[in-house]
Amino acid sequence: MAKKSLFITYFVWLFGGLFGLHHFYLGRDYQALIWWMFAGGYFGAGWFRDLWRIPEYVKDANEDPEYLAELAEKMRKHDKPPIGSVRYFGQIMVADAFGYLILGAVPRELVPENFTRIIFAFLIPFSSALGVYLVGNVGRHEGSLRSALAGAYLTIPVYFWLESPIFVSSLASSTFFNKFSMRWRRTPMPRKSFFRRLAFFTFCGILYLSLWGSWLYFNCHITYQDQEHVKCRDAAKHFFKSPICREFVTVMKELWRHVKVHGWREVWKEIVDAFDPVGETNALKVLGLNATATQQEITSQYRKLSRMWHPDKHKDELQKKIAEEKFIEIQQTYEILSKIKSH
Repeated sequence: MAKKSLFITYFVWLFGGLFGLHHFYLGRDYQALIWWMFAGGYFGAGWFRDLWRIPEYVKDANEDPEYLAELAEKMRKHDKPPIGSVRYFGQIMVADAFGYLILGAVPRELVPENFTRIIFAFLIPFSSALGVYLVGNVGRHEGSLRSALAGAYLTIPVYFWLESPIFVSSLASSTFFNKFSMRWRRTPMPRKSFFRRLAFFTFCGILYLSLWGSWLYFNCHITYQDQEHVKCRDAAKHFFKSPICREFVTVMKELWRHVKVHGWREVWKEIVDAFDPVGETNALKVLGLNATATQQEITSQYRKLSRMWHPDKHKDELQKKIAEEKFIEIQQTYEILSKIKSH
């Protein structure tokens, strides 16, 4: 097996770390999946933490003798791996997220109301247990799905008392998993072919996105005027017929026609000019001049406005403060335009 490069790992982390590509490169598939699902592990927090964790990950992937000796010493001191706060939080977070995803994905309009609690009581604990198992088996830790499921399914009765006790299932599942099955992974996970790993990610990705799609199509809604709920799928249809969407399409078509006539370079120049990078357009506006104004006209207008807005001409404190701000702005715009004209 080819050794993993620290440089390549950091390179992939920098440009694809939010999708977990550096973990995929190192063979840490469960962690890569979590990073992909949650945009870098809790929306970038895990990605940032990897900045100083990557050297250890690379040593683990390469089975570095020094690293393995340190790991063996940890295993000798601790029969079970200590549960750190980061891993514990990760278990709860991923388990909760999976539970709420199931809660949102079940199509309420297709399932009779009497059966929804029953469905939730079985599907949500299962999804929470998967989240605990996934996080619990990252790196040199491992545990059984059975213990995670046992803890989660003990909370089934709670679903008939409370509306959505997802956190209770996540907490129970994590507790059982960590207490009864968490252990050291003493040998690395078996190496799988690239295509088997890719098939695993493809299956998980399709399932994950399907659940989001189900929520978006069946249960997502927008609260409109007078607390009226509009389905997102209906709102999307109306959006494409809305004035703002049609205006956007018209502008894009006009932009494309302009590009075909003048080319991308000219269009880019116009875009840059529109941002007024040197402040010329705003300066001309402040002085009330047009783009063809000469230096003599600029100086004449500057002197006129300076006399008009000089703070000493105003007695009222509020008017004096306004005049002072305007006077400073006039001076600044004059300096900008004079500098441009001198080049």
